[in-house]
Amino acid sequence: IAQDRILLSHMGTSSHLGVSAEKIIDGKEAIPHSQPYMASLEIKRGENFYSCGGFIIHRKFILSAAHCSGENITALLGAHNRIEREKSWQVIPIQKIILHEKYNNKILENDIMLLKLQHRTIWTREVQRIKIPKTAVDVRPNTRCSVVGWGKTNSNGNGSDVLREVEVKVQDVFNCKAARNLNLTATAICARGTGIKGTCKGDSGGPLVCPVNGACPPKAVGIVSFTYSNEINRCEDPNRNNVYVKVSAYLEWIGRNIKANP
Repeated sequence: IAQDRILLSHMGTSSHLGVSAEKIIDGKEAIPHSQPYMASLEIKRGENFYSCGGFIIHRKFILSAAHCSGENITALLGAHNRIEREKSWQVIPIQKIILHEKYNNKILENDIMLLKLQHRTIWTREVQRIKIPKTAVDVRPNTRCSVVGWGKTNSNGNGSDVLREVEVKVQDVFNCKAARNLNLTATAICARGTGIKGTCKGDSGGPLVCPVNGACPPKAVGIVSFTYSNEINRCEDPNRNNVYVKVSAYLEWIGRNIKANP
């Protein structure tokens, strides 16, 4: 998993320097089905298909990044290896794509999206929801968190067949150049792994999972959004900023849209 100011999915780069989708860089293979809330999204745009991550927060809703939107989306739940079918798989088409009304695809402001599933998930050991914060919360700098995804494992590689994870530490958002320069300090979380560890292309839309106020189990506090870097090999730039949408800044929006789409 790796990240830079690049759209994190496989959807190309934005018009801004160093902005791109995400992937897990220098991480490790996750223990199979240890993150049962994860969704692999297949997105159709025109004649092309792309992939992103997402995470289950409700029997009928997945949370992801707005830049992962498309004409048609299908969610794969209960997967570890996306290529080798398992009995645990649940493949569910997305019935409705709900983008934030003020999403700005130039700077990835309000980069949040709810996906309503065509039918309810069936809760199993491999398919479960993850909790999000109930109130506004600031994760303290240096908090250890995890990110998982099926994205690229280096700047030039392909997406991973198996789910991978990496540990990152939350940064002070006011010391995060990406959040400051783009005026996102109220709605973003910055986090970074040691060395080149982090997210990169294909990890977009997945959760940043952190303990909240030291409590367990950890919650999904962020959504993988973009990486900010001036380097050509953005995913391997140790000085890049990995930027996540701050979920607790959008609790009212999430609750309102779930209620409006029963």
